[in-house]
Amino acid sequence: MRRGLKIIVPVRAGYGHSTPLPRKADYAAQLADDLAALLDHLGHDRVPVLTLGGDSFLGFLLHERRPDRVRAILCAAGVLPHETPEQYERMDKWHRFILAGARYTPHVLPFLVKAGFALANRMGKRAFVHAVYGNSHADRSTFEIPEVYEAMVCGSEVCLSDMHSAHDAFSREVIAHETTDWTGTLASMRVASLRKEDPVPVIFFNGLQDPEVHADTLAEHQRKYPWIDYRIFPDAGQLIFFLKWRDILDTLTPLARPDR
Repeated sequence: MRRGLKIIVPVRAGYGHSTPLPRKADYAAQLADDLAALLDHLGHDRVPVLTLGGDSFLGFLLHERRPDRVRAILCAAGVLPHETPEQYERMDKWHRFILAGARYTPHVLPFLVKAGFALANRMGKRAFVHAVYGNSHADRSTFEIPEVYEAMVCGSEVCLSDMHSAHDAFSREVIAHETTDWTGTLASMRVASLRKEDPVPVIFFNGLQDPEVHADTLAEHQRKYPWIDYRIFPDAGQLIFFLKWRDILDTLTPLARPDR
């Protein structure tokens, strides 16, 4: 409110009480089209897009499909395509288990995720988060900040609660993320970010304790995608937005001004 920002937080298909997408839908493309339709419904034109984790893919895809709607893309714990076995092997066990499963055995993943969601419900969210981020001191510490704990536990009700489990939607999203060829999407994003007139900046905020994007993997991404503006934080992990939100909003606020 102090910054004069309006934050739109979509509930994607299959989460909360929303209807799942049809089985034959082009899953990732439909999610991006849903985001554009939401902007139309709310009467907004071009906006900066802030993503968390693997949702960087959806931000890029929204730009590819509706470039007229995207002013900038800011990716907290930004993710780029996982392209080599080594990049999966560097991940912590939980992330490797889910993401490599989506890439190499997608037909099995929905059953694995359903079991994981049931385990999280049985363990409790605090114990489950500490298990998932067991090797990231930054993420475990971030989660225990009272405001962060409240935001994550309350916010995750749309994904997992006593009355609801979004394991199917989550599985379909991860499979789309890991099995889609990003080549054209990233090429389009690169051109937009480097053009002289009205560029679309792409800014990544990455922590060096991220259990998915290892520091060596991040260095590989920096070499392969030098057109992205990387902001690196040694004391943060995958939950970087919840720890460094002031830095991120400081960057986002001027990009949200309609006179830019």
